[in-house]
Amino acid sequence: MMDAHALQLRPGAEPFWLDGGDVGCLCTHGFTASPEEMRWLGEYLHARGLTVFAPRLAGHGTDPALMRRQHWLDWYEDVLDGVALLRARCRKVFAVGVSMGGLLSLRVGSAGLVDGVVALAAPLELDAPMLRFARVIQYVRPVMTKAPGDLNDRVKAIQRSMGRPDYGRADYHVRPTHAVVQLKALMADVRRHLPQLTVPLLLVYSKADGTVPYRNLALAQSLVKSTDLVTHTLENSDHCLTQDVERETVYEVVWNFLSSRLG
Repeated sequence: MMDAHALQLRPGAEPFWLDGGDVGCLCTHGFTASPEEMRWLGEYLHARGLTVFAPRLAGHGTDPALMRRQHWLDWYEDVLDGVALLRARCRKVFAVGVSMGGLLSLRVGSAGLVDGVVALAAPLELDAPMLRFARVIQYVRPVMTKAPGDLNDRVKAIQRSMGRPDYGRADYHVRPTHAVVQLKALMADVRRHLPQLTVPLLLVYSKADGTVPYRNLALAQSLVKSTDLVTHTLENSDHCLTQDVERETVYEVVWNFLSSRLG
């Protein structure tokens, strides 16, 4: 049994607020990850005058066992709370998210609660077989190990070059299967509501993404009703677009989109 008294946030999992001007940006991290994967983008936007808030989604950044207790609505409520905090400070609020954070940004945009959305590698559909059978698998296999990769080591090297603690991505190394079930439910809910999305929208996907197939870009385009719609395709980045090899391009594309819609 998990010891609640010993439970604590992992380094890099802390939510962060960067106070700036009267335009706010909610930066939401992805599935099993933490606010750390939005930190560099958040700092980039803050340096250009935006107020930035990056929430920690429920069950993330502590112990994977906590994710087994969450419903996708818990994550959506975290985003709603973040929008409310920024609305109290800012005249305009944009939602920016990567992976599942992109899904949640699309969802809050579909509800008309923000002034624009940036979705980075948001998964509307996935090819992973475990997603199809997760509802059954969760009862016999509560967690599934992720395939190893080198992104965490590369993030640590960048952190050291910045003179920061090299704690890496603060990401879980496993996927709680119940949480995968909730991710699947969130994907279905977002697909149902995308035809209600009319606010300005930027979609960024990578052809080299090994997690979210590139065809998700065309699927998102076909479902939304935004007349102010911008897309950008990356060639070399894997799934975590905010920390991978084309991250600087991502930051510039996001800023170009937001900066022309601040008025």
